[in-house]
Amino acid sequence: MPSWIPWLIAIASTTAFVAVWFWEVKRTMQRLKSTVDSAADQLKALRLRACDSKDSEQSDEIEKVIGRSKSIYLQAVKHYNDALDKPWIFLPGIILGFKKELGKPI
Repeated sequence: MPSWIPWLIAIASTTAFVAVWFWEVKRTMQRLKSTVDSAADQLKALRLRACDSKDSEQSDEIEKVIGRSKSIYLQAVKHYNDALDKPWIFLPGIILGFKKELGKPI
């Protein structure tokens, strides 16, 4: 067997491993980013609804819902950032363009 065949196999398997690794990181981070974006949109919509509401009784209920929605948003941001901090996700995540979410109130 020629000596270049094992090298070819090693290069092909390493390339396949790296491709699958990056693909899985991208899939995971896109799922988490989608969750953060959905929670942010929901919080934004609830705040707009609260601004439009003039009924004080309804405003109290909306404020409670906004509080829960903000909690959900902050949890989603925490999960996203925790995932990005994992060593096997950090390098491919940064290379693929994922950044830490600041979790600023919307």
